[in-house]
Amino acid sequence: MKVIIIGGERVPYFLAKRLIGSGYDVYFVNKSKELCDEYSRTLNATIINGDGTSKYVLDQLQIEPNDIIVLLTERDRKNFFIARLVQEYYKVKNVVTLLNNTENEDIFQRYGIRTLKVTDLIMNNIEPLLFGNKVMKDLEEELTNKGAEVLMIPIEYDSKIAHKELKELNVPQDMLVVGVIRKNRFIISRGDTVIEPGDELIIVCASERRSEAEAFFRM
Repeated sequence: MKVIIIGGERVPYFLAKRLIGSGYDVYFVNKSKELCDEYSRTLNATIINGDGTSKYVLDQLQIEPNDIIVLLTERDRKNFFIARLVQEYYKVKNVVTLLNNTENEDIFQRYGIRTLKVTDLIMNNIEPLLFGNKVMKDLEEELTNKGAEVLMIPIEYDSKIAHKELKELNVPQDMLVVGVIRKNRFIISRGDTVIEPGDELIIVCASERRSEAEAFFRM
């Protein structure tokens, strides 16, 4: 059984790293050559640089019916297209997708496509959907033992970091902005992501740097 992750940026890295550590055969598909090159250096996974909507690209994965497909692109329409493609052509039953707009949930459910709520994506929903709650409990315990924490920091209207691109902030190396919740939608953070008032930043940092991280992002 393979776990095939299509799309996304930083979220797939943490998910893939955990699954690889648990002995799963992980495949990663992304259009970004830069990201694929980075993951090729840092992950023991099969990395394919290509468009997940292309059947030619999907054929390279040798998808089987018992594989798990995880769709993490930022567009529901694209996730739905890929989900239906793998269901129809490869007879895959276990398809999980990021839900960017809750108004689209019914259409996914109608076709048996399980959805990840955006606000739960980082915290606790991917692995329970794939393998059950025990895996997530183990992960949380492992993160705690290793001194890692996940923070969700709201951006106030008078914040000094509002209206700035993420790359302008010079975030310390031991702090990572993995995503932004904006108007109940999850946005994968990139260097050119502009932080807006009302956003909620999802931060991963070392436990001993929690207070510093909160001070840094609450400027």
